[in-house]
Amino acid sequence: MKKLLISLIITTGMTSCSDFLDTLPDNRTQIDNIDKVKALLVSAYPNRYYGASLESRCDGIVDHGITATGQMSPSFQFNYTGFKWDEYSGISTADDTDSYWSACYSAIAAANHAIDAIEKLGTPKESLPYLGEALLCRAYSHFCLLTIFTNFFDEANRDINPGIPYVTEIEEETNKQYKRGTVNSAFAKVKEDLEMGMKYVGTASAYTYPKFHFTKDAAVMLALRIALFDRDYENVIYYANQLIPTPTELTYLYSSLTEDYVKNEDGTYQLLPHPRKDLAFLFLQNNLYDWYSASQQATSFQGVALAFSNVENPNIILSSEPYSMLERTTVSNFYIRYTHSYDSFNEIAGSNPTGYDWALPTYSMGAGATTNSPSYLPKIYEDFKSNSINAGTGQPYVKIALFRLEEAILARAEAYTMIKEYDKALCDMTMYVQRRVRTEEPAWFTYTRDKVVDFYKSTVSSSNHFTNSSFNSSRFDTDYENFEGQLHRGLLLSVLDARRMEFLYEGMRWFDILRWNIPVKHTLASGESSTLTPDDDRRVVQLPETTSLSGLEKNRYENIPHPWK
Repeated sequence: MKKLLISLIITTGMTSCSDFLDTLPDNRTQIDNIDKVKALLVSAYPNRYYGASLESRCDGIVDHGITATGQMSPSFQFNYTGFKWDEYSGISTADDTDSYWSACYSAIAAANHAIDAIEKLGTPKESLPYLGEALLCRAYSHFCLLTIFTNFFDEANRDINPGIPYVTEIEEETNKQYKRGTVNSAFAKVKEDLEMGMKYVGTASAYTYPKFHFTKDAAVMLALRIALFDRDYENVIYYANQLIPTPTELTYLYSSLTEDYVKNEDGTYQLLPHPRKDLAFLFLQNNLYDWYSASQQATSFQGVALAFSNVENPNIILSSEPYSMLERTTVSNFYIRYTHSYDSFNEIAGSNPTGYDWALPTYSMGAGATTNSPSYLPKIYEDFKSNSINAGTGQPYVKIALFRLEEAILARAEAYTMIKEYDKALCDMTMYVQRRVRTEEPAWFTYTRDKVVDFYKSTVSSSNHFTNSSFNSSRFDTDYENFEGQLHRGLLLSVLDARRMEFLYEGMRWFDILRWNIPVKHTLASGESSTLTPDDDRRVVQLPETTSLSGLEKNRYENIPHPWK
């Protein structure tokens, strides 16, 4: 059985095929001062990423039939597994979900060692920021595991749905037996660690490289994401307000064509943030990443990717550099068969209710790509580490933001939408879109009630649309056939479409599919197809096969209403 050496800076974790945590720490090394704890916490973040494996599970992904290179590398076999929502891949890669499971529990092991060391040192005052970081790291990894490997988004059944082991102790034996508990029991511990971690975590000045560590702002971002996934909209707004000001200087939208204030179909006059006076508007102008300007200044697609991931960017709150082939899975279908279609990419990169296209600095594969191959967005920068100066082999690492400010503004817009504070949601979307539209001339781009309804009316007015399905019936008390109902749903789609564009390749779309019960249809090049509906067991990623050695029951893969045909 393959063994993987994981350096934990101070302690060494050694994998064992009989140990589902894939780590058995060497306790001979003493962590006997705060500097060693600080160094250990470098390993308390997962060294793998879920983006590539989850993206292939999403809508808009197609089987191109053949790659531009003429073959599919075994390194990308996980992509096929995700595309088919298969239970197991049968091949191990750096980007498969099994690797991410192990990476999370290795990070949890490092966090637990740090916590244990701090307690043995008597929890001195100077250790509290690092205790806070360790608790937040433990909460983060467990929460990621909960949302991927359990039916977390089935809120009504969290008390009975199997969870994941919430590990808070140092593991000192192989083949230790664990119980999954329930989703709610694990989720309660996530929130407990989050609350305690937020109490103690330090400020950016506590670290040499603050954006690679949890700080107070990163802790707030974690709390915000947890609140959003839990549909705790009041807390989404509460946490977002700690990161982004709320508009206070509002102005009525004026039409130069009618020489009057803009009046919506429902009789309301459109109030939006003042583009020159409102502090929230100006804050986001200065802190969101400007894709269009960056694409104009960069001389290559690698330059765009490097600029996008630069930790100096004010929008990046927490950054990471995991081992991953994510950058290669984004390059149209040059390396892989299963990626976005020509139509779906154009839809993602297309227009929005402002009337302007999103400012995606897209590139084409050019010669060698298959017919109608989609363009790609060079937002993922790969940092290839060679084995030696002259070696042609090595390991790919990618620069990725685990949290950035754009997530906060879009989460707040969704929360306002769902509590029917429509104009506040429109304000947030208007402030967001200023850094995301393609134009040579400075202008004020607006979301209004009428624009949103006009853009989405034909979509949300169908009884077959996911917002009108029985799975989402409890989430809307507005009629999709009238103006408010169309505004309510249209604003939600405005946010979800912006999130789909904003987080392209990062796997976040998968969580939106789960949160909003969005059906997904995939079709093989041979013509076989399958639809993943909200009641399909394949929506929950299966636990790694080796977890059975630690006594963990598998996720149910029995109810598959639309198998491959």
